[in-house]
Amino acid sequence: MVQGLARYLTEDSKPPETVESYVGDITGFLAYLAQTGTDFTGDLKRFRITNYRNNLVENGYEVSTVNKKINSLQSADKFNH
Repeated sequence: MVQGLARYLTEDSKPPETVESYVGDITGFLAYLAQTGTDFTGDLKRFRITNYRNNLVENGYEVSTVNKKINSLQSADKFNH
C-alpha cells in the first residue's frame, strides 16, 4: 500500500516533500497497528483512526500534526478504493 501510494503521488506530480510526508504518516499508522497487535487488511475502520488519533494526542502531538496525519490516512484510503 505505501509504495503504491508513493508511486501514485509521484505520478500525480506531487512534490517529493509531500510524498515523503504521506509515506511517513502511513508508515507511522502501520507501526501503531503493529504495536497494538492489529492486522491491517487495507480497510481503514473508523475506530482504528479514532484510536490512533487518541494515541497521537496522548503522546503529545499538536492538533495540527494529528490532523495532518489523519488527512494522510484519509487520502490513502481514497487511493486504496
